[in-house]
Amino acid sequence: MAEQCTRSRQSGIWHAARGGLLKKVLELARIPMRTYRVLLCSSALLAFTVTGDAQVHTPDAQTRFAERLAVEALNFRQGDLGSLADSKPFFTAAGWADFSKRLTGFVDPQGAATFTSSFTPSGPAIATKKEHESLTVTVPGVLKHESRNPQGGVSTTSYRAEIDIRVSASPFKIELLVPRTCGGAGTMPSCR
Repeated sequence: MAEQCTRSRQSGIWHAARGGLLKKVLELARIPMRTYRVLLCSSALLAFTVTGDAQVHTPDAQTRFAERLAVEALNFRQGDLGSLADSKPFFTAAGWADFSKRLTGFVDPQGAATFTSSFTPSGPAIATKKEHESLTVTVPGVLKHESRNPQGGVSTTSYRAEIDIRVSASPFKIELLVPRTCGGAGTMPSCR
């Protein structure tokens, strides 16, 4: 085979052989088949072990859940009850009651928000406290509120914000969601 490589200097094999790659491939071909079987079995065992552990929720999974739900819970439209209630299944009963209480005075008689809200994270979530199985996470970002009055006027305000979220263990549920604003959106990426 090495002779064929020297005959055809234009082929890709010649360049591979010249760099010593072909020599390495030929050396690997001499490894006993038993070694390949051991490698294959070890890889399969390792893959099975990792797959089995993938169902266990790690703090990272709780953090990702908190990041995603901070956006979902704080993105709703004025006058649209469904957009506010869409995230309710992801809260515990006490968590939803607390979140709803924080909106008192900002919902109409049917329970729809009287303003539009959107939250955009500005950085990764920070796991701040772990107690029992609950994880408290802070998500920095920009919280934008927009309100339309009946005459058609629009008022828009953007805030730097940090959203504190306490997430229960499996199944993940929001136990507490507290948005904290800390100034104009243009000054700093987070409240810290």
